[in-house]
Amino acid sequence: MFEKVDVENWARRDTFHFFRHFEDPFFNITSNVDVTRLFSLCKKENLSFSLAGLFASQQTLNSIPEFRLRFLDGDVVRFREVHATQTILNDDETFSFCYFENADDLRTYDRRGRESREKYLELKSFDVEADRIDLVYYSVIPWISFTSFKHASRQDRTQSVPRIVFGRVFEDAAAKRMPVSVEVHHALMDGVHVGKYFNGLQDRVNSPV
Repeated sequence: MFEKVDVENWARRDTFHFFRHFEDPFFNITSNVDVTRLFSLCKKENLSFSLAGLFASQQTLNSIPEFRLRFLDGDVVRFREVHATQTILNDDETFSFCYFENADDLRTYDRRGRESREKYLELKSFDVEADRIDLVYYSVIPWISFTSFKHASRQDRTQSVPRIVFGRVFEDAAAKRMPVSVEVHHALMDGVHVGKYFNGLQDRVNSPV
């Protein structure tokens, strides 16, 4: 379900038109998130930390309207809810995609997420919900704690699905931190909205439920 955005009466109208036809309208911000409490909870309850991070991210960005904006048939639309696809590593060191549907609580998300992983590891497909745009594209780079990230791109200015990447958790004094990269279309949102995402994500992983 979605609603059409009245661009001409949108507070971001001028910003939208300014960035809409840039050759490269995407911007990326990378920051470290303190995941100490979430990591501890996952260890205590035998939850998947990867799925817990995905859950916290999805809960956060669904609370920010700009992260639910997409281009559709020349219009800007706002979805009521967006879900996730994420890369998963296969046994032969190739990767494929997995679809994760939202859930209202972490334990349900963990259970369903493990089931999805098993299903899509068998499928080994790139063609995962490929006809949908009510998604966020996630990747995980668990081998390195990166400080910046660049995605492969077809240079398609109509691409409007945000891309988020989680890196390797590292020790920083008594804290555990994880790099998170966020790439979005500047015609649809600004740095303030990505800032809200990072602040909201930090709040959620500080108080995991």
